Amino acid sequence: AAAAAAAAAEAASMEGEVPGWILQLLLSKCQPSDVARCACVNRRWRLAASDDSLWKDFCSRYFDVSETLDLLQRPCASFKETFDKWHADFYMYPSSLVVRAKRCWQTLTQWMESNFPDVVKSLLPGASQEELDEVEKELGWKLPMPVRLLYQFCNGQETPWSDFDEDHVAAGGRQNYIGLLGGYDFYHHLVNVHLLPLPQVLAFTQHFLPRWGIRIASNHVLIAASCNLNKFFFLNCNDGTVHVGTKKLVADGEMIPCVPPLQNPATNENCLGPQDDMLRWLEEYCLSLQNGMFRVRKNDGLWSISLFPENEPFCTEAVTCGVQVRCSAVFVPELSTLAEDDHNGDDDENDKYLFCYSVRMRLLPSGMGSTQHSLVSCQLSRRHWIIRADDEVISEIHAEAVIGMFPLLQSGGKTFIYASCSSLTSSSGSIEGDFTFVPGNLRRREGPDFLVRVARFPLKVPRFIF
Repeated sequence: AAAAAAAAAEAASMEGEVPGWILQLLLSKCQPSDVARCACVNRRWRLAASDDSLWKDFCSRYFDVSETLDLLQRPCASFKETFDKWHADFYMYPSSLVVRAKRCWQTLTQWMESNFPDVVKSLLPGASQEELDEVEKELGWKLPMPVRLLYQFCNGQETPWSDFDEDHVAAGGRQNYIGLLGGYDFYHHLVNVHLLPLPQVLAFTQHFLPRWGIRIASNHVLIAASCNLNKFFFLNCNDGTVHVGTKKLVADGEMIPCVPPLQNPATNENCLGPQDDMLRWLEEYCLSLQNGMFRVRKNDGLWSISLFPENEPFCTEAVTCGVQVRCSAVFVPELSTLAEDDHNGDDDENDKYLFCYSVRMRLLPSGMGSTQHSLVSCQLSRRHWIIRADDEVISEIHAEAVIGMFPLLQSGGKTFIYASCSSLTSSSGSIEGDFTFVPGNLRRREGPDFLVRVARFPLKVPRFIF
């Protein structure tokens, strides 16, 4: 107190001696709490500490806020008031963590607004501290600090579920496809993952975990689920790690980590180690959207975010005689397993890691880029696949059609897309091969058959699993 009084006396004696710009510079180097104390020194310091440009800088520095709006986008009278409101909501968190979480949600929302507005409409306003406290009280344990922060910015999505009736879920229609975390579809297996709001985090956790033999005392909660309730993501509230359920989830509670460990967590001052795995998970997803790895695609007349990669090296492309073929694969954790003894003596041991892959083929217009051909149309007749686990060939397939279909491609026409799956004993492998096409169509051939190359594409368990 004596030191503070002496400092105040010294400051008072300096009134009129310190140029205004130096005073302003000194205050800009202070913490906001210190600036508030400086306002008590005298009238001149109070005016300097109230300068809105100073608080605009604080809003930007501590909360990445550049407009006079509070968390719920309500207008504020000044940047000082804006700072006070953001500080009241987030004073308990490190400012670097607040900025990361805000930018993550901002990036997701902006990308969705430009590419998939239906998802934006499904996002719920952030949860209050009281709502988060109530959920923790019902659970009986605390949520990791970064997870609380994420839910303060956005309380998940409106979801297709009003109850746990799977028949009702399967009939959910368009809303099934607007999962924030995307999905894939092959044969009769549809996945589209929604981020759960807190009431459903609580309800799903209490409903499903005891039925799957996952002890509530393990402090796991369900944070995301597919529209058909066939894929589930979990948060371990003890250490903050994110996991996804495998084929043996229901039988044994088996899960796979979704986020790789940090290489040098001690050197990253903005990272809290495993505690912020959910934030790192969403940040990586943001990057995959921004760089075009994941895109919005139409499926059965409905748009959704596709998790089939679109960028190299995870997506490969080859063009032969004007026929372009693009391929990529997705790891399917919910139909895979880590258990060594899962095969139970079965002859087929290739079911440990399941991958679904997407093939997109079209006949490019002649003259497009370096493409020169005289084809008006061509039709697929046969396929040839070489499947590898690691670098060892485990299967070679020669067969007619693809999924029972003989796609007819027209020059400059629509892309034919199909999906299938393959299983491996190892966590990485590849597929390559070729398609046999006939010029014209199968009923009216206009020349000899020709082979269209399918460039080798990877089957690999990714570092981040979505």
